[in-house]
Parts: sequence; structure tokens; C-alpha cells
Amino acid sequence: MKKLLVAVDNSAIARKVVALATEQALALDAEVVVLCCVDASYANTTGTYVIEAGEDPGDFGCALDEQNTAEGAVRQALAELQRAGLRATGRVVAGESAETIVAQANQLAASLIIMGRRHLSSFNRLLKGSVSAAVIERASCPVLVDVRVD
Repeated sequence: MKKLLVAVDNSAIARKVVALATEQALALDAEVVVLCCVDASYANTTGTYVIEAGEDPGDFGCALDEQNTAEGAVRQALAELQRAGLRATGRVVAGESAETIVAQANQLAASLIIMGRRHLSSFNRLLKGSVSAAVIERASCPVLVDVRVD
């Protein structure tokens, strides 16, 4: 079975990425793993925190910190994927985003990574670096980057 790794965060871009992942997963009859990375210095736990589909995101209250925000973003994505009838699980992992996304894709033997792009200014791209560009450079599987701007 094909496995898609979908990288999300707590942004409007993530909702577009989940919609794109839904289309791809249905077309490929693939399982989906939703991933949200948290800065290790803000994480409540080390390692991988796995979240199962079917948990109502409304049951978990307001996000008060980065870890809870990441969990909320994953739960929201899982709810959308489940409504579409897809098999999906979620993970919150502490670490630098690009490295973590690539490492998780390798660990899961993902067929495809799906993620968004933030459209950084030249200055911010130089200062912060582009996560999507770093993932494209390092990934051992294809990377689909949603670049739509609405």
C-alpha cells in the first residue's frame, strides 16, 4: 500500500495541503500520515507522539502552547481526511522541520511527501531558509509542494 506523508502546521496553507493530500490519496488509494513538527525546546515530549483518526478535534480544548497547537493542527487534518473516507494517522515530532520531515518519510517508507510553501520574501528566505526547498533537496521520494495562492 502506498503511504503519503503530509506535513502541516497551524495555518491556512495547511488546509489547502490537506485538500491536495485528500485528492492524491483517493487517486492513489493510499494511506496518509499527517506530520506536524515542533521546535524541540517547546515540545512536551521527546520522540514521536502518534494520534489516531476519529478523535474529535473539538474535544481537546484551546491550544495553549506549541505542542498543543501542533496536536490541534494534526487532529483537524485527520478529521478532514477521515470525512473523505481515508485511512490516516497523525504524528507530532520534535525537531527541525526539514530534517524531521525527511527522517519521518524515510522511516515510513513514504511514496510521496506533500507540503505547502509559505512564499517567503527573499530576505526571510535568506534569514530563515526555505523548509520546502530543504525537503526537496534531501528527500528520497517525490515531494509535492502546494504553491497555490488564493
